[in-house]
Amino acid sequence: MRVRGIFLLPAIALATLSVSCPRPASEPAATSPAPAPASAVTAPLAAAAPAVAAPAPSAARAEDAALPGEEAATAPGALAAAPGGDPLALPALPPELVDDGSDKLPEIDPPPATSPTAAEEEVHELASVARETWIFAEPRWTSRRIGYLRAGAVVARRPEPSGRTSCADGWYHIEPNGYVCIGASATLNVHDLAVEASSRRPVRLFASPPLPVVRGEAAPGAAQAGEAAPGVAQAGEAAPGAAQAGEAALAATQPDANALAATQPGANALATTQPGETALAATQPGANTLAATQPGETALAATQPGANTLAATQPGETALAATQPGANALAATQAGDATTLLGGLPYTYVMSRSPTPPLYARLPDEDEQRGAEPDLGGHLLRAATAARAPDFVAPPPPDATPSVLLYGRPAPGLAGDRRSPDALVLGRARTRSGFALLSTFDHDGRRFGLTTDLAVLPLDRTRVIRPSAFAGLALPEGVTLPVAFARRRHAARLVPGERGGVTRAPLRFREAIPLSGASRRLGGIDYLEARDGSLVRSDEVVRVDPLPRTPAWAVRGRKWIDVSIDKQSLVAYDGTRPVYVTLVSTGADGLGDPKTTRSTIQGLFRIHTKHVTVTMDGDEEDEDPFDFRDVPFVQYFTEGFAFHAAYWHDDFGTPRSHGCVNLSPLDAAWLFEWTTPEVPAEWHGALSLRKGTLVSIRP
Repeated sequence: MRVRGIFLLPAIALATLSVSCPRPASEPAATSPAPAPASAVTAPLAAAAPAVAAPAPSAARAEDAALPGEEAATAPGALAAAPGGDPLALPALPPELVDDGSDKLPEIDPPPATSPTAAEEEVHELASVARETWIFAEPRWTSRRIGYLRAGAVVARRPEPSGRTSCADGWYHIEPNGYVCIGASATLNVHDLAVEASSRRPVRLFASPPLPVVRGEAAPGAAQAGEAAPGVAQAGEAAPGAAQAGEAALAATQPDANALAATQPGANALATTQPGETALAATQPGANTLAATQPGETALAATQPGANTLAATQPGETALAATQPGANALAATQAGDATTLLGGLPYTYVMSRSPTPPLYARLPDEDEQRGAEPDLGGHLLRAATAARAPDFVAPPPPDATPSVLLYGRPAPGLAGDRRSPDALVLGRARTRSGFALLSTFDHDGRRFGLTTDLAVLPLDRTRVIRPSAFAGLALPEGVTLPVAFARRRHAARLVPGERGGVTRAPLRFREAIPLSGASRRLGGIDYLEARDGSLVRSDEVVRVDPLPRTPAWAVRGRKWIDVSIDKQSLVAYDGTRPVYVTLVSTGADGLGDPKTTRSTIQGLFRIHTKHVTVTMDGDEEDEDPFDFRDVPFVQYFTEGFAFHAAYWHDDFGTPRSHGCVNLSPLDAAWLFEWTTPEVPAEWHGALSLRKGTLVSIRP
């Protein structure tokens, strides 16, 4: 199992990672057109490389050793607890995980002295034409890597290069920091065909899940009458956090109390509907507003000419509209409805059917399709029948055919791709494979999609992914643990009536229920009391309780994440205050040895590498082979173990991963924006060994 990409394992990684989450396969990095030393081009310093691949330790070069003063940062895996251990019991934050400032970027290239007027008149940019265009801390190949761009990303740069060491076309300082070498993986021509073909950026920001309803109280930032709750629902299922009949949403417990405060700079506010209350602030950096909060502000809309929206395919769903290159907004198509087509996924995703689809280099004509797909006639009849099934998920409305595919032209290859100019078929999808699509379009009566690798895929040989409707619960001030999640599909709550009686109200599967902490026993059955006074059976819910002990590192202003394998739960903390709670899927083998079984490692770690998406695959000889392209919102915290969204299952709350911590797409998107290291808007990944969010994983 591995994750594809140009990644090398630092000194912290072990060679026995085949049982953990999939990781990047080691591939040769794109070389510079200048005669840079091979070792400098292909191997960053160990302290800066993500711990996500598995070459043998003996293969490391001398220059791969950690920088002086960074040795302590290269061994977070040493803190892994034995099965049954409890990282919360550590008496202090271990020195290996203390931020000693070693990740601070050197100030070697001060900003140019230009007037604000001149800066506004001309913007200089560069673009990525590769799967990974690496960003370095300094303008040289041997500097540490701090992140990377994805093909199609366009970023602002300084007008002049900051040096040409082993980079003939120059190292350019980019925003917000770092240096990129112009050459095989990056270009100053922002109209390059590969840039144009990959111009649709992944969506990263989504509406935060709403609070569950509490009877008799008004919702903070409540919608106008008749508006639907934000969320994405399965067919026939209410949106996450939807109200029970006649119930209102949970309000602040103090009069005029401030609602959920912004946890990241630049977060915009959700408008409030109660006089004297302050607005609910978004918890995601740069999150867009659901309503204007200042006079004269306009509603969410595309501000760039030609910005494409992703239209919803279900009535009442909203479109995603780009407001700036790489930034996304929720544009409501019906008043107050904030559900989205993507449901936490950065792209539209499809999974291959059997027989697996061909990957075309260009749009094939009818004769070419019959030649490449001998069963085409019978297949199209079966596909038409499948499209009438009740569980069929239609692709989004078609886009215009990408201009790079017009007139029979082949799609441009990304840097490093070896494509014959006469090739029609690039290969076939592997068994159990998933793809992210930049666009979908009609051609000769069939729907095709353009993948992020710029291959043309016939969608009738795939099934479109319906994102999981599940999302956890954001906890504003005044709302805290315990929280329960309904773990049975036909669970119910007892709602006290006005005259002492009770009525049964259904609970949606995995619905979040904030608890008061009290319990009762009625008719020989144990019940838990919800904050609204209703009762839920203790054997029908998973209860997530406050911490059994306050860890030493839980200080105000420090973010950290607590994962319980037994509870299959994740809680995000700011100091001692929980701010988000949800269900996850950890390793399928529970509390087993993570080196020999599909179990999640235990211990205290830091998130060190984040990818907006990265491809994970397994070897064909594995008992469970797969090839999942563009797995969303991946955050590695040690060796090959990571948090990430899973678009191929909806079993959150049940162990089933290869060792990683699987989250629903909406939860993974929220967590990705909340944690550090931060990934700038146009970047596709970021690295930091010292500044990442702390992660505690325990039984």
